[in-house]
Amino acid sequence: MIEEEAALRNGSRGLPPGPWAETAGPRPRTTERRITVHKRLVLGFAVSILALLAVTMIAVLLSVRFEECGSAAVGPPRAGGNGSLSGASWQPPGAGQSPGRSAEEARDREAAEEEEEEEEEWQRRQELPPWARPRLPRHLRPLHYNLMLSAFMENFTFSGEVNVQLEVRNASRYIVLHAHRMHIEAVRVAEDKLAGGVRVARTFFYPQTQMFVVVLNRSLEVQRSYNLKIIYNALIENELLGFFRSSYVLHGERRFLGVTQFSPTHARKAFPCFDEPIYKATFKISIRHQATYLSLSNMPVETSVFEEDGWVTDHFSQTPLMSTYYLAWAVCNFTYRETVTKSGVVVRLYARPDAIRRGSGDYALNITRRLIEFYEDYFKVPYSLPKLDLLAVPKHPYAAMENWGLSVFVEQRILLDPGISSILYLLDVTMVIVHELCHQWFGDLVTPVWWEDVWLKEGFAHYFEFVGTDYLYPGWNMEKQRFLTDVLHEVMLLDGLASSHPVSQEVQQASDIDRVFDWIAYKKGAALIRMLANFMGHSVFQIGLQ
Repeated sequence: MIEEEAALRNGSRGLPPGPWAETAGPRPRTTERRITVHKRLVLGFAVSILALLAVTMIAVLLSVRFEECGSAAVGPPRAGGNGSLSGASWQPPGAGQSPGRSAEEARDREAAEEEEEEEEEWQRRQELPPWARPRLPRHLRPLHYNLMLSAFMENFTFSGEVNVQLEVRNASRYIVLHAHRMHIEAVRVAEDKLAGGVRVARTFFYPQTQMFVVVLNRSLEVQRSYNLKIIYNALIENELLGFFRSSYVLHGERRFLGVTQFSPTHARKAFPCFDEPIYKATFKISIRHQATYLSLSNMPVETSVFEEDGWVTDHFSQTPLMSTYYLAWAVCNFTYRETVTKSGVVVRLYARPDAIRRGSGDYALNITRRLIEFYEDYFKVPYSLPKLDLLAVPKHPYAAMENWGLSVFVEQRILLDPGISSILYLLDVTMVIVHELCHQWFGDLVTPVWWEDVWLKEGFAHYFEFVGTDYLYPGWNMEKQRFLTDVLHEVMLLDGLASSHPVSQEVQQASDIDRVFDWIAYKKGAALIRMLANFMGHSVFQIGLQ
């Protein structure tokens, strides 16, 4: 034990004397040589593997470079102006390629190179190109749209031709507008109908902002008017946005209809346009469809042209200045009932033939006539259009949409049988109709510049739900009583949460727009307007609105 401790103090492995000590002597030198040889073998093997990897990487890089050189020489298909491929498949030189196709591929390569150069130029300026920004550039203003559509309900597609009259505010060689989920067939730009065209260098989509860019060979001149013509086609969607389809069953037969929902940013799915509220313009719409259908739009039909093959083209009157989001049209085989206001406004309710036959829309039709007369007297501003159509559809993303002259409702919010429906259901239908009719003034006639102030139109419409219902049913005291429980008290609870926000919200991107349509905008906006009316006095408030 003492010898073991002494050995430990000396730093050796000190084993006690005994039979084990003899075997634990110094390591033989032959063993050390063998370990050294093994290390060298492992090191050599690792070096060989690294060399093999390096040779492989060099070979791969050389092959890729060789393929790129070959591709540049042959010219494989590249993305064209509308995003489609200019060729169906890659072929070696001379394998069925015509001289015209080779020239087209050369132009595509040249256009792609120019696009890359322009993007590099914007990067050098440390600026985003106009099509990469969330809002449209301000150098152009649309004055008038002439839109011609052909709806093919048998395969749920449509084709269109839009002619946009543009006013140039600042010189630019770019025309940037919205377009999404469509195929562009042709683009033409002309200074006017008599002068020659302005050559289009190329066109392309920018999906990140849902914009379509027309690049010209020269800049557009300031304070001049130009015509932009675009021919395109797209699908009648099945997603309840844009130009979409719906269906119903009548006598065991499924029937289809097409209708639009453009608010807030879905007009760009139906036609290329400047899809922001500030860009108000006039619209002249023509719709070609099978004679078994009828078509509706914001304005009444001006003329109808019947063709021998069973098709008809309806030409609608020109609209007043309006934004794209409440433009509307429909292709359906509904029937209608009609009434007329004291000022001569024709009011029609379109619905499924069996619903019209049962009189399910009579209540909505009658109160609509009375409400138009009420609003005209209250605001001292006459209804701006010669007609108002109420369209009851089986499916819709919202309870209703206030399209100017063609308001669309889901059936459950406009059709009822007064002899069967409950008072609560009748009240619900009444308030929805009152809300949408108020939008014919607040929202359609007068429109917020941008979506951050959507509370102005929705707050007024929500407040007048109670004012208008009081006009129809004075004994219900909606504005004095029901408003407090359904709006004021409820929104005060919401506004007390940490997640609350001001009624006016900043909106930077299109994806932010939907979130501003919440109860803060509707109910808090309505509560603020009601507070202002009560503070000023209703008579003074009414005069101020007028």
